[in-house]
Amino acid sequence: MMQIERGAKRTAKPEIFLSHSSRDKIAAHRLAKTLNFCALDVWLDDWEIEVGQSLTDEVAKAMDASRFIAILITENYNKTVWTKTEYKKALAREQKEQRTVMLPLIIGEAEVPDFLEDKLYIDLRTEYFSGILNLVGMVHGITRYRLSQALLEHKPESVREVWGSLESIGFSPYVVLGKDDFQEVLNHGGQLVKPDYAQFSPDALLASSAVSDHTKALIRELM
Repeated sequence: MMQIERGAKRTAKPEIFLSHSSRDKIAAHRLAKTLNFCALDVWLDDWEIEVGQSLTDEVAKAMDASRFIAILITENYNKTVWTKTEYKKALAREQKEQRTVMLPLIIGEAEVPDFLEDKLYIDLRTEYFSGILNLVGMVHGITRYRLSQALLEHKPESVREVWGSLESIGFSPYVVLGKDDFQEVLNHGGQLVKPDYAQFSPDALLASSAVSDHTKALIRELM
């Protein structure tokens, strides 16, 4: 049985706000979905902002509400005025709260910008899923020692292998799903364990003719 947790229409603070250039939508969507599969609740503008809402207001509220602000550094990032404003807000929160708030993630052909000179960053260009494992561990408070030991034993190359590495160091991973996806899983055999938390059988969902192609595609990606 796998565990799932609802991700959209939140009643709690999202864990990560994903700041990115509008030119990097494909990379941002891929990363956000991978993080959802690996137990991180991600705020992504395309998933959250409804028609008629103020983009500026909703982004500002989400940045304030999220525990961390992940900066997706690409060759397009430093060319975008909006993203520069977002990383300045992240730095301001760090100074105010006296803790790490900004999580720099390097992807694509990007050069490391000047403002990251004194910060450690996660490089997703060469070992994508190892970077995902490090990010999940950091957000969920897993010690660097345990993460480094897991990576020494095996460098993950898929979501499933990230799950295996997390389980090997004592963390039980889960999938973060949107409200409608979560409800569909419950409607087809998922068992509610506590509010917004359930268990389900991937094989049973894939075998059911009543489950939508959309949800089946999500399960196949996970498996």
